[in-house]
Amino acid sequence: MAGEKVLVVDDQADMLELLEASFSMRGYEVVSARNGQEALAMVYQEQPDVVLLDIMMPVFDGYEICRILKNNEKTKHIPIIFMTAKAQKDDIERGFELRADGYVVKPFEPLELTDFTEKILAKFRQH
Repeated sequence: MAGEKVLVVDDQADMLELLEASFSMRGYEVVSARNGQEALAMVYQEQPDVVLLDIMMPVFDGYEICRILKNNEKTKHIPIIFMTAKAQKDDIERGFELRADGYVVKPFEPLELTDFTEKILAKFRQH
């Protein structure tokens, strides 16, 4: 929904640019981070409506970020969607064990990710 804020976390600049453009075209406010430490700072500073999170990143990996956010009273309500090349069954199960709300395997179509993100946000708005 227009006006909602998306935090995109990925250490690849081209992925950040692509997703910033895709979500901006749909009316979202987009903020980004390139590593886990920046991601945590941005969550507390920007209070996004959803976090799109790569797993393999410097400083803290995506699993650690998810664990930290889902175990914090102030951030546990924020939906987290992993977007990663880690496609093994164990990787996906670990993501959901950490209470991620979605898991998208790279490569993906940006429009499919925006559609999926909108479905997750709609589900959270109902609660």
